[in-house]
Amino acid sequence: MKTVKLKNVVLGEGKPKICIPFVDDTREGLAASARRALSFPCDLVEWRADYYNIKNDPEETAAAIRTLRRVLGDIPVFYTMRTGQEGGMSDLTDEEYERTLISTIETGRPDMIDVELSRGDDFLKNMVERAHARSIAVVASRHAFRDTPPKEEIVETMRRMQVLGADIAKFAAMANSARDVLTLLDATLTMRELYGDTPLITMSMGKPGIVSRLCGEVFGSCLTFGTAGASSAPGQIPADQMKHILDILHD
Repeated sequence: MKTVKLKNVVLGEGKPKICIPFVDDTREGLAASARRALSFPCDLVEWRADYYNIKNDPEETAAAIRTLRRVLGDIPVFYTMRTGQEGGMSDLTDEEYERTLISTIETGRPDMIDVELSRGDDFLKNMVERAHARSIAVVASRHAFRDTPPKEEIVETMRRMQVLGADIAKFAAMANSARDVLTLLDATLTMRELYGDTPLITMSMGKPGIVSRLCGEVFGSCLTFGTAGASSAPGQIPADQMKHILDILHD
């Protein structure tokens, strides 16, 4: 499988990397969360900017990212503006979402940025081109917050992300049963075995899906989200507990 390097972190090899999400609504809160994350196992952080109190101000976005870099040093910053249709908090219009991503790429310069596949093929290709021109990696994402689609749909969706140029393909689905978790893991393993064009991030959300956040090295997910305070999605567990389990599975 190909890898993606963000500073000193390589996604797609070895144990899944631990990403700590920040859901603060002020720059001061972000700084406090970043300082707290330094005391946890943390390979990179995700700024869930849809929780922020200023969502479409390029100068504020750039200042917030500078704040994170100042506190975190060499820890990579992953920027996500999650919209309501994908389970997030953002109420930006389509035009505002597009302008926000473009300005974040141009002036914020995170190490990696999330782009929702639901925005369309041309939209994703455009964002990939813009991000790559600034040496920013792109995660194409799809979230099914009600249930888990069939395996074939999950595989087809992640293949589409790869074809459109994303550096990493991400699929998250709600697990309403143990068999839903098996479906998600089967799709992940199939992608790794047959379509290793990019690293993958997959997870089953909710309590039944917690196991999917821990066994990525076995099935092919390169990153998992662990908390150092507030969570950003159902089923996340503290990063220190997560590292302990990942180490056991690795050994």
